[in-house]
Amino acid sequence: MARGRLMRLTGLTGGVLLACVLGAWGVVAPAFAVPALAALLAGGLVLADRTVARPAGAGVRTARLVRRRTLDLVPAAPAAGVVLLTVALGGLLGVTGPASTPHKHSDLMPNHPNDGRHIGCVSGGVAQQGPWPGWFYAITIGSTLLVAAVVAVIALRRLPTRPVDGAAGDAYRRTTASGVVSALGVLVAVALGGAAWFTHSVLGQAGVCDEPVALDARRWLVGLMLVALASFAYYATRLVLPPSAPTNRVVGALVPTR
Repeated sequence: MARGRLMRLTGLTGGVLLACVLGAWGVVAPAFAVPALAALLAGGLVLADRTVARPAGAGVRTARLVRRRTLDLVPAAPAAGVVLLTVALGGLLGVTGPASTPHKHSDLMPNHPNDGRHIGCVSGGVAQQGPWPGWFYAITIGSTLLVAAVVAVIALRRLPTRPVDGAAGDAYRRTTASGVVSALGVLVAVALGGAAWFTHSVLGQAGVCDEPVALDARRWLVGLMLVALASFAYYATRLVLPPSAPTNRVVGALVPTR
């Protein structure tokens, strides 16, 4: 158990540090921040799973006849939180994407060659640069989250058939399901917080995009950053220190014997 927590903590810490470095490095590197975090989170979960003892291969094994469902293993509230965070991130990227156009409204600067990496906003005749969560970054983030969600669903669907039986097996399945959902929550929370931060870094500057809609957006962006930070702390804690699963609860219903 301790080794599993260490592996999850290592994947989480390494992923967050690498994502921060990439996010602050140049123009292209931030696009790889979320994929790098996803890869290290997945690596930590896989290594943690390998520390779980498997049944011995020799001898005659006995097992209970139970009907297990994937939904019985998935923690409802954390999973719902991941869905809400994903909707918020999709809304933010959907709003900021159309603004990531070249500075075609400025007569002082030619079109920027890196369409999708900056904001197409001009204030006082000055075209504003990124980083901006436009299409260039949104496509990478969205693709990564889609792949991560598919992998998470596959992993959760395989849990009921894992060869670990008894009360320890039920606890293992619930702990692993909580870890998968928490890792996905960390990934979405970091993406949401980063996108909100990058957006506010441009709109929050004095004299930049001083239209009323930009001024109103700053308060919402601060709120999103706070939500993302709280969500990251919540899911990171659940990932490294998963709640204790009840070992005396039978998952599913006993299959009637004939």
